[in-house]
Amino acid sequence: MIQKIQLRNLLLLAVVVATSSCSVMRDTDKLEYAYAEGVNYRKLVIAIPNGFQSESHHRDENGVLTRIFHYRDGSEFFIACKDKELNPIIAVERTATSVNELKKSVGEEGSGKHSDGTNWRRTVRDCFIIGYDFVEPARAKIFDEAIHSSKVRRG
Repeated sequence: MIQKIQLRNLLLLAVVVATSSCSVMRDTDKLEYAYAEGVNYRKLVIAIPNGFQSESHHRDENGVLTRIFHYRDGSEFFIACKDKELNPIIAVERTATSVNELKKSVGEEGSGKHSDGTNWRRTVRDCFIIGYDFVEPARAKIFDEAIHSSKVRRG
């Protein structure tokens, strides 16, 4: 009987440790980005790196909307999409042309280093480009996890 209790406690402890060590939300803030695609409403749910100091929004002449989170160390995390309407809810456009316009605005998909040694990355996710700029190598993993956390859900 004692062995069964000890085994059960050991298994419970293993589950608690595994759950807490794998938590994506430990260094992140949850963001839900509501948008319309045709008649469908969806949400891009993403766990962005926490600690951003400010947020800015930029819309270029082609309708590319970029939401940028600025961090104290100069790093930036962003989400960009082609917005075809000027409504409170974003109406995304999912075409090859719109993705090309996104890439022209925020940069090609991929990753690399800036001349100052900081990292950058851009990833296409559904009809968005999600990425970061000016991230110190020691923090790149947190920003990569944020990109990988992105999911599209029905709104």
